Amino acid sequence: MFVKFDSHVHLDVRCEDDMKTMSLAGIRYVLTLAHDPMPFRTAEALLGHWEAVESTAETAVDYLIDAKVGLGVHPRAIPDEGLELALEHLESKLSDLDAVGEIGLEEATDEEVKVFREQLDLAATEDVPVVVHTPRSRDPNVISKIIEVARDSDLHPDLIVIDHLNEQYVDAVLAEGFNAGITVQPGKATVEEAVEIVTNRAEHADRILINSDASRALSNVLAVAEVAFELEKRGFDATEAVVRDNALQLF
Repeated sequence: MFVKFDSHVHLDVRCEDDMKTMSLAGIRYVLTLAHDPMPFRTAEALLGHWEAVESTAETAVDYLIDAKVGLGVHPRAIPDEGLELALEHLESKLSDLDAVGEIGLEEATDEEVKVFREQLDLAATEDVPVVVHTPRSRDPNVISKIIEVARDSDLHPDLIVIDHLNEQYVDAVLAEGFNAGITVQPGKATVEEAVEIVTNRAEHADRILINSDASRALSNVLAVAEVAFELEKRGFDATEAVVRDNALQLF
């Protein structure tokens, strides 16, 4: 059994038993990201959430997990007050972060697009990779806007992961030179669907990452290990790339 990397989790809302379960399955690297655990009225509340994300990353060490950290303003967590304060704080922490995220669009409102652009611009100043949220709705207009805004940013495509993709959009993302994140979670992709996406695009295996998005939503913390198992059974040559090496290179 080889070591794996779950490239999109939210450890701040998972229990320590989950960390132990992941570690026992060989998931010894994770990227734990800021998200939308609640509506944030003020920037101070959002910054408190960021502190919790960083704190749980430290806890993961007790379970032999190297937890990388990504902070950012999720499109469903834009504070009612003090956005600029939050962005200033994010800018001050860039050199210490492994990623900016998760950021992106939910409905592609003018405010969401503005905040998304501003965070891409910040990440570009330090060449920090970003993890981009796409909505469960799979709204083609929103997905197209995400690709457009990311394409127009100063951040190199190699540093952008567009996440929660399925068969419908993965090729469009890869065609732009971005990395494709495949989330194995109810309502996103199944293990079988993730395996098909990967094996049918072996030529792009260096730009595909598998993750669980383990969060408050129904999630499987062993999703990455299960995909790895199925890929190994098929004798897929780039298994270690999609479940570890690509994420290690990025983050």
